[in-house]
Amino acid sequence: MGFNTRYVSEETIMRTIKNEDSLKRLFSSDAIIFLDEFSTKVYDSLKNGFSEKEIIKSLKYEKRKKD
Repeated sequence: MGFNTRYVSEETIMRTIKNEDSLKRLFSSDAIIFLDEFSTKVYDSLKNGFSEKEIIKSLKYEKRKKD
């Protein structure tokens, strides 16, 4: 049996959302290595009970706010 390690960054999260894949599946691993603060915040939001839809909506709002 193997040990599943996943490296997660803002890029991998945005790619997951763009491909309409599950954030829960992205974060389902034996070990997660966060490459930036953004990915840590998204993971914490998911673990604190926010739904994937709420997180995605928030990310889209933040992106529009930056532009």
